[in-house]
Amino acid sequence: MKEIKDKPDKGMTRREFFKTSALLGGSGALAQILSSCATVQKHVETGKYALNKVENSIYSVCLQCHTDCPIKVKILDGVAVKIDGNPYSMQTMNPAIPYETNIEEAAKIDGGLCPKGQAGIQSLYDPYRITKVLKRAGKRGENKWQVIPFEQAIKEIVEGGKLFAHVPGEENRVVPGLKDLFKLRDPALAKKMAKDAMNVGKGKMSLKDFKKKYRRHLDKLINPDHPDLGPVNNQFVFLAGRIEHGRKEFAKRWMLGGFGSINWYEHTTICEQSHHIAYARMTDQYKDGKWSKGKDHMKPDLYNSEFVIFFGTGAFEANFGPPYLANLVTNRLVTGELKFAVADPRLSKTAAKAWKWLPVKPGGDGALAYAMIRWMLENEKYDKTYLSNANKAAAKKDNETTWTNATWLVKIEDDGPAGFLRASDIGLGSKDEFVVMHRGKPIGVDPYDENKPVEGDLLYTGTIRGIKVKTAFQILYDYATSKALEDWAAEAGVPVQDITTVAAEFSRHGKKSVAELYRGAVQHTNGYYNGQAIITLNLLVGNPDWKGGLSKGGGHWHEDGSKKGQPFNLKSGLHPGKLTAFGHRLSREKAHYEDSTLYQKDGYPAKRPWFPHTSNVYQEVIPSAQDGYPYPIKALFLHKGTPAFAAPAGDRMIRALVDLDKIPLFFACDIVIGETSMYADYLFPDTAIWERWGTPHITPACPVKQSKVRQP
Repeated sequence: MKEIKDKPDKGMTRREFFKTSALLGGSGALAQILSSCATVQKHVETGKYALNKVENSIYSVCLQCHTDCPIKVKILDGVAVKIDGNPYSMQTMNPAIPYETNIEEAAKIDGGLCPKGQAGIQSLYDPYRITKVLKRAGKRGENKWQVIPFEQAIKEIVEGGKLFAHVPGEENRVVPGLKDLFKLRDPALAKKMAKDAMNVGKGKMSLKDFKKKYRRHLDKLINPDHPDLGPVNNQFVFLAGRIEHGRKEFAKRWMLGGFGSINWYEHTTICEQSHHIAYARMTDQYKDGKWSKGKDHMKPDLYNSEFVIFFGTGAFEANFGPPYLANLVTNRLVTGELKFAVADPRLSKTAAKAWKWLPVKPGGDGALAYAMIRWMLENEKYDKTYLSNANKAAAKKDNETTWTNATWLVKIEDDGPAGFLRASDIGLGSKDEFVVMHRGKPIGVDPYDENKPVEGDLLYTGTIRGIKVKTAFQILYDYATSKALEDWAAEAGVPVQDITTVAAEFSRHGKKSVAELYRGAVQHTNGYYNGQAIITLNLLVGNPDWKGGLSKGGGHWHEDGSKKGQPFNLKSGLHPGKLTAFGHRLSREKAHYEDSTLYQKDGYPAKRPWFPHTSNVYQEVIPSAQDGYPYPIKALFLHKGTPAFAAPAGDRMIRALVDLDKIPLFFACDIVIGETSMYADYLFPDTAIWERWGTPHITPACPVKQSKVRQP
């Protein structure tokens, strides 16, 4: 074998080349560091601290997590060098300085901020930030790119064609452009087709009649034999991660009303959806003949609570979030005004400071809650007056601002509880009235009646006109007592003595006790039920909307202008030419399988699950595209998300992303080449949170109404 020389006749060896390259690269990095140090040193040598000058401070809002803490970014010579909390905000300084404080004085005062927020400097000036539009120059995922002008990328994405003829194996592949998917463009036609198409799925209109009525427009549908799948427009899918408010509202407006695609998603199901739905279902209200969505996020009034049980969350890490909660809880802890317990499999930072730590088994939070519920019911440590109020008038009479359906009668069938008994079912009133038992006699009740107070019996099992019924409270009682306290404790993995001690303390503080939960308790297959059980503890002591109890927070003025008194309502108007997006979503959310033509054709089982009670089923979008169910897609736009990394079975996500037949066009916007955006055909550089405008919302842990504005 011929010897390969390590050193050529002239020049340097490979070893010497790499040494020199490393030296030059290191020198370049060192030069940048020294330059920054020199900038700071220049100001230090003057003997003055330049960062507390008003002209060197920019107030904005963080987004390193979803707490969205208001921040103060300190600038030197046009470069951000330090990030602290905004002293005007109760989230980062508690109590905050008055709004009347002069900005020159405020520049000298820093609020608190967690290390993650302060690390924004690193993300902002990340050397791996992408700054130009990248187009794939190799196969998806090979990380071969070419830089192209923004205008060219837009033109190619819109028009389609042989966009990757330069890539081996794709010389003749024709990519559909967005113009090819923008089929249904007539707002009036879209509105009419929407109603009729969905009626075909529900069996209220025949397919034959639909095809006859829209015979000139069948080409605008994904599948004329299944009009309820919607128009071709639906084959363009928008998928976002933590899309922030402001962007969220406009993106949805453009996607649904502008392009006419129903497929707009963000990441909620991999974040806290089970928590949100548990709260929303628990706070649903029946008004004007229908159930309205309740509040999906509530928090303890920690300024006045006396006892809190943190289920799978805490005040000193995660949650919403340490700069605010840690300060607030610590202050009240050291004064003796607050006592708290923590239910968590691990000894968290919050659990380490707790009065009691309950090391619950993972997923056992519901069992722990029911153990407490059983003890409270058997020892009658619940608010009977609050729970007996069946409508608004009764609540008002007892100086309560909320009421429950604890006394409402529920129909009992062979397989368990069915729907609520209506007054019309027993000839007692209308279908919009419910029924309670009052001293053994059935009475119709209008939940929102403000003039006729109705109180009901909490415990009742019986038959009315041949219909078996129980009160909602009785159903809860029966379930909680269906297992011995020792059995619930074993399921939860917590000693009985600890459970009864905590339950007694929780009951003792009444309306100033709160059971708080977040992701830890509900990120399980039984998470929704865990959440409902924990929230029930709050209802038993009647704490909603009470000082020291469960609070929905102060709220905000919405950036879409939809709240009372706002002049420009973008949600319900100000959108000329708006299209009606319709059809079953790719994720099959917000729909029943039985209300589809696919069910009419195929029956059970469905090819993939349908999700009538949830939304934004993030982890279902790409796998559904891979299966082409309920229909194939043609284009995917990924914004600020990485589903291949954020959801289980990421390898299967990647398999779908690299499949040119399943996802013919894939473009993304990101600040770096991410774990998922690396598979995109086109990658647009996004602005980082410190470089753009935004309108983040306020956490419900804050009791004061406020709206935050992020500025560059």
